[in-house]
Amino acid sequence: MPIRNILHFPSMKGIERPIFILGCGRSGTTVLGTALSKHSSITYLNERRDLWFKAYPETDIWTRQATSRNGKMSLTSENVASAKSSKLRRLFHRETIRTSKPVLVEKMPINNFRVEFIHAIFPDARFVHIYRNGLEVARSIEKMSESGAWFGEQSEYKWKQLSDYSKRTNITNELPESCESYYHKGLLEWRLSTESAVGFLSKLPDDKYLEISYAAFSSEPVTTIGKVLDHIGLGCSSGVVDFVNENVSRRASSLDKNSLTEIESKLGGKLLPLSMDSTIGGLTSAFARKR
Repeated sequence: MPIRNILHFPSMKGIERPIFILGCGRSGTTVLGTALSKHSSITYLNERRDLWFKAYPETDIWTRQATSRNGKMSLTSENVASAKSSKLRRLFHRETIRTSKPVLVEKMPINNFRVEFIHAIFPDARFVHIYRNGLEVARSIEKMSESGAWFGEQSEYKWKQLSDYSKRTNITNELPESCESYYHKGLLEWRLSTESAVGFLSKLPDDKYLEISYAAFSSEPVTTIGKVLDHIGLGCSSGVVDFVNENVSRRASSLDKNSLTEIESKLGGKLLPLSMDSTIGGLTSAFARKR
């Protein structure tokens, strides 16, 4: 049967045990996903928004159609629809058939705000969360925003979604008004994104997720990628090792948690200094201890 017809075959199963890379944008999700894509058993979906749009048009917060699609940045189990979910699982499975690589790994940073939604659609999913120093992420988002449309093509649609999300709780409801630059907006995005991810992951069994820091990946790329592959259930491969050896390297940071400004501490929240501390053993475990 031609691949183009498989999607319409009623008994076609959906994807099983997919892996989702989580992490705020500019935290190392791309280099991590690209490294995993070098494995002969992995089908890698790099921000395949088109697949999500086909099943759930409301996942669009970037394009000029976001408004007409009623795009939502944050989605929960309440937004899950059976027929749409079945279609998405089939679309993902179709990609593994096309590549003949059975293990599916997907990366899309906005999924930090949709972990509950994803888990409801893919109850057997596993997660890999990579986090980075929040100030470094904010500076990177600032540069991206100045040279492109980081916050959305149409009237900063994504920023409006972030602002609305921030205003849902008393702790963060006044923070959008404190953002006077792209750097501030980037730092608030990092906070909201990271808190959303670790808050959900802290409720999962340990075998359902793995958390790594960008700093550890940069300083020990082979060891770290080995831990990720072990979590996925695969052995390391020469293609993966060669890639990380050639493309992942340690970059010294001059950003010190002891020199945070008042506005940085306010926007970054309690996880910001922890993201700059290499001794904590992971943001999720630290978050769980502080609850």
